[in-house]
Amino acid sequence: MTSQTEKDKRIDAIADWIIDGVRYSELVAKTCSEWKVCPRTAYSYIGAANAIVRDIRMTMKESLVREVADNLKDTYESARRDNDHSAATGAMRELVKLLGLAEPDKTEVKHDATDPIKALLGEIVNAPDKAQ
Repeated sequence: MTSQTEKDKRIDAIADWIIDGVRYSELVAKTCSEWKVCPRTAYSYIGAANAIVRDIRMTMKESLVREVADNLKDTYESARRDNDHSAATGAMRELVKLLGLAEPDKTEVKHDATDPIKALLGEIVNAPDKAQ
């Protein structure tokens, strides 16, 4: 049986492999051969390592967003000082988009006429009423 410390070291090593870009099948094989564990245990380790990598990526993303937001705020303030209204407006728009405060753009959904199911539904909907 493996101690919790040893298990954590293994999970950290697998997380490093994931960050290095090792494919899932290679992760399983490498984990099984490296520590002489069954594939089920390897799947468990890989799942825990994926959670760690996900947390790392979210932390990195949050810090990057914070840094870009600070740069946009600085751009906005300097543009206001220089009376450059278009640059200030542009910086504010980008900041609003970055923070997710803007309404999503409206997009029109178009149906593909080559899809047989949609074509059949179109025929059913557009068919003349035979009951008359």
